[in-house]
Amino acid sequence: MTRSSDAAVAERYRLLLELSPDAIAVHQDGVIVYVNSAALDFARVTDRGQMLGRPITDFVHPDELPHMIERIVSMGEEAGASTYPEEVVMVDAHGVSRPMEVTSVRTVWHDKPAYQVILRDITAQKAIEVALRRQAALLDHVSNAVIAVDRNMTVRSWNPAAEQMYGITADKALGRELDSVIGGTLDIKAAMALGGTVDQLHRRADNDRTFLAHISVTSMDDGFLIVAEATRRPLIERLGTILAALHQAVIVVREDGRIELANPAAATMLGPQSAPGSLVHDLPLDFVDGESPVVRCLRTGVAITDATATINTPGGERWLSCSCRPIDDDTSDAVALVSFADITERYRERTRLAWDAVHDPLTQLYNRAGILKELEAHMDALAEHDSGCVAIYYIDLDNFKLVNDSLGHAVGDEVLHAVAQRLAAATPPEGAVGRIGGDEFVLVATHTKENTTAEIDRQIESVRAAIRPPVRVSIRSEPLTVRVSIGVATVAAGERYTPTDLLRDADIALYQARKASREPYVQFRTQHREELQRRQRIEEELRRALDTDRSQLEIHYQPIVSTDSGTLVALEALLRWNHPDLGSIPPAEFIPLAEQSTLIDKVGAHVLATACAEVAATPELAQIMLCINASRRELTNGEFLHRLTATCEQTGMNPRSLCLEITESALAPLDGGLLNLLREIRALGIHISLDDFGTGASSLSELYRLPVSILKAARAFVDALEERPSARTILAGIVDVAHAMGVRVIAEGVETAEQAATIAAVRCDLAQGYHYGRPKPLAEIVTEGAASSAPQEVRDDS
Repeated sequence: MTRSSDAAVAERYRLLLELSPDAIAVHQDGVIVYVNSAALDFARVTDRGQMLGRPITDFVHPDELPHMIERIVSMGEEAGASTYPEEVVMVDAHGVSRPMEVTSVRTVWHDKPAYQVILRDITAQKAIEVALRRQAALLDHVSNAVIAVDRNMTVRSWNPAAEQMYGITADKALGRELDSVIGGTLDIKAAMALGGTVDQLHRRADNDRTFLAHISVTSMDDGFLIVAEATRRPLIERLGTILAALHQAVIVVREDGRIELANPAAATMLGPQSAPGSLVHDLPLDFVDGESPVVRCLRTGVAITDATATINTPGGERWLSCSCRPIDDDTSDAVALVSFADITERYRERTRLAWDAVHDPLTQLYNRAGILKELEAHMDALAEHDSGCVAIYYIDLDNFKLVNDSLGHAVGDEVLHAVAQRLAAATPPEGAVGRIGGDEFVLVATHTKENTTAEIDRQIESVRAAIRPPVRVSIRSEPLTVRVSIGVATVAAGERYTPTDLLRDADIALYQARKASREPYVQFRTQHREELQRRQRIEEELRRALDTDRSQLEIHYQPIVSTDSGTLVALEALLRWNHPDLGSIPPAEFIPLAEQSTLIDKVGAHVLATACAEVAATPELAQIMLCINASRRELTNGEFLHRLTATCEQTGMNPRSLCLEITESALAPLDGGLLNLLREIRALGIHISLDDFGTGASSLSELYRLPVSILKAARAFVDALEERPSARTILAGIVDVAHAMGVRVIAEGVETAEQAATIAAVRCDLAQGYHYGRPKPLAEIVTEGAASSAPQEVRDDS
């Protein structure tokens, strides 16, 4: 910034101080060095020379000096520090005391510390406060209710006369909305339009009695002043004036049903049938609850609020809220004051929310809550007729996740919408269909007792026929083929089932249908639930064993030998679980459960640590390679590489004697992050074996990228060697490809001497299976001398 701009800023700041309405003075070392014009007015002098150079204490009342010094000291030395505005007694140049609101600010004057003092004259404010106190005292003695409200109609003052008139004390009235304490609705705008006065029916809070009040309204700067006076003119005469001013439709009805009064708003809303002298029964209203609330109110003398009615207008059907209240008109007749409010928009919004609560926003079908309500209705109807059954069809789209992952969720939504429309078309007229989450749909239908099975079969075929045609989507020229799995559960009349129970059983049947993919559907059986309960218990017990009792878990090792010499080359670590109650649980039963949950990571970590520790501590196995299975969940948990290095360091396991067996399916899809992890693992010296090779989706274009040193041919090829000549050809081809890449091949599942001879003939390097040895504890393998002959070390040819 240039000097000229600095000077301009300083000049603007000086003018700002000079023109300020507040008195401003700057004092340095206790001496006044600057005052503005307002400060001269405060001191009642005309010349700055009469203030400049004088001690600032000359203008502070002696009683205030100690407090002033305390305030200045408490500010500290930091520039810009200030005190809160505070009332202080000052004195002018003639010694006259003046109450002022004072704020002190730490500043700089000619590069030296100083204090800027801002003084605001509060003499006028004090006078206003005194006047208001006098006015309040006056209002306490008037006979009319005097009420002050702000612009939001919140009560700010409530005099004793108001307490007496409305039966509510000031402490309970202050801060509340005016209408809630006067027992009526005061339309300020209407009152002002009528000249500031209006007659209204109000209600006492203590005994709920109504009375007519003459209201005068005066507008103030920050609200309104309301004066109320009770009046006793004939009720109908008084109401006529009040009702005419209201925007809400209001009528007064006599005991015989004749309309005594109707305001203009009622004529607009209800039409000519609301004219005085007409019968309330002739109003074009259709009450939802049947009986007219007006008739009921006149008959019982009990107020009724928010009764719903509809009325047909030239603009379409409208929804009204009707409230009725009996009133005392000083006669023996029953009289009701009836008001109507148009709630069409509110009703439509409530209806929309109610619809949304039971419908899926994407497909417009029922959601879970809606389908459960429909299912309950079907089951209730079944109980009434005591025949037939209700069937629930749980429908899942096969491999739908692949659509979302490969084509995006927008395309997935298109598929879901198309499937929803087709299922709706396949649903019986009396049935219901919904989407209860993801790619899961539910169809509900009632079938006859005599033909339940045939009708279920027909419904299944109807669903499959509807889904079978390919679905066209926006971003593909080729349509998508959609397949479904279906689980069915039924409940017959008299069976004790809830809708949730039936939905659960259909879900269990769907799980079985996914496993039996060739079946058109699976119908729920009790054993299905028992199987699921066993699965759940196995998962819970496995979690408990991993957390508290790992003695149940034991590692067995299966030999892997050289096909040339039969020498032990490697051991595959396999987990065995012996549960104290459930007995020996096969890995094929608990490992898939672990893979579907988060337990596989704990299982893998336990096997890795235990097997490495056992093998590394056995000198006879120093040259033997240890093979350990790894799942995709373990590979992608972010800590796997660290786990490998830490385990090798802690157990003394040589990384070059460790091999990770990873199935083809665990590597799909092979993204950059996973490929980099495999390369980092291989850089540690750890071998990687591609397990179940030939059954997954690997291609040569993917295989050459993988840093594998071993291919483990799928057992299916070995099983087929004696039955299909092509199996030998395929296995030989796998060996040729592997050797061309410098990779060794293991044939697994070898159980016979003939299989062993064949895999040796096609030059498989290594073999594994019951022909060479079953999985056993490590101690048994060592004791039997399986490692007694000179082992063949696995070369690192990759």
